[in-house]
Order: sequence, then structure tokens, then C-alpha cells
Amino acid sequence: MTPPTGIVTFLFTDIEGSTKLAQNFHDRISEVLEKHHFIMNITVESNNGFVFKTIGDAFCCAFHNADDAVRASVDAQKKLSSEEWNEAVIRVRMGIHSGNAEWSGKDYMGYITLARTARVMSAAYGGQILISENTFELKQEESLNQITFRDLGSRRLKDLIQPMNLYQVMSADIPADFPPLKTLDARPNNLRVQLTSFIGREKR
Repeated sequence: MTPPTGIVTFLFTDIEGSTKLAQNFHDRISEVLEKHHFIMNITVESNNGFVFKTIGDAFCCAFHNADDAVRASVDAQKKLSSEEWNEAVIRVRMGIHSGNAEWSGKDYMGYITLARTARVMSAAYGGQILISENTFELKQEESLNQITFRDLGSRRLKDLIQPMNLYQVMSADIPADFPPLKTLDARPNNLRVQLTSFIGREKR
């Protein structure tokens, strides 16, 4: 497929605790990673995405639109959670952000957009999907059946001057409850600081 360029929605993923996993299951880690890579590749490609880079267990994927990226992340989490791992269970954290980036033929040029995507992913836990406000505003509700979004409010992320509004992607058969986000303003729960009518509300 032709790599998207211009306004691009990126999905970054990695396995939580992969180094510890490799040490505990050193004789099976290659098999585990092979399964993980197969699931990630097939779900990204089946949702019109483009895997432009893999670094160890980390995937960097690009999509023409936000909906495909969200669907790919949900599909991947469902497949990963239903896979038989024989004790070597993996949990993958996922972050999605949309912004300006240009495909150079080998990689993407758009440092700020890519950095923001990486920071969104880094705030998540294994099994969790986070998206930015940019991606939330670009999604088309009618094409995301059975998927909702939990508003987690404005969060300060490492190395980013401006805070980002984050949302958790919610769907049946994927985890919903996690510890406080891994942000600079970690809170005792994942609710917004502002006392508004949207506290605890899921959005479509």
C-alpha cells in the first residue's frame, strides 16, 4: 500500500516488561515474539495500516485515518488476549496520535508528531490503548461500532511542553481498568481533575 502522508494517524506499541519476559522465558522468547509480530502485522494490514518500523518488540504503524488505527488497536488487543501463551503472557501497551508527517521513502519526517505518539504510548499500561485529542476529534463515530472512549483529561507527558488530552479506548473483551497513567501528573485514579459532568463518562 502507499504510505500515508500529510495528516497521518500513528499507532505505536510495545510489550510491557519485555526484558523481564525475555529473562524468565529465554528458551521461548523467540516463539513468543514471532506470535506477537504475526498478530500485529495481520491486524494492522487488515485495517489498511502500514508497519513502517519495528524495533525489537516495538511496532510503529501509520494509517490514512483515525478510525482504521483505532480498529487495528482493538483487534490486536483482542487477538493478543485470546492467544495461548503458555505462561509467557504478554501485555502490549498502545498509543495513537494524529498529526503532520511526510513519508521520505524510508521513514517518516515529522519529529513532533512522532514524539507525541511515543509519549502517548509510554503513558499506557500493557493491554491499554490511549489516544490523543487530535485522534479523538478525527474519528468517525458511525464506523466505530461497539467502541467507546473514556475521557482521561489533560495530562503532562515527559519532554512535552504542552499537556495533551488523552482518552482510553474501550471495547468488549479488552481490559478496562488500569492504575493511574504513567504521566508527570500521576493521580490516584484515571479521572479528570476538573469536576465536570463528564467525569467517569464514556464517549462515542
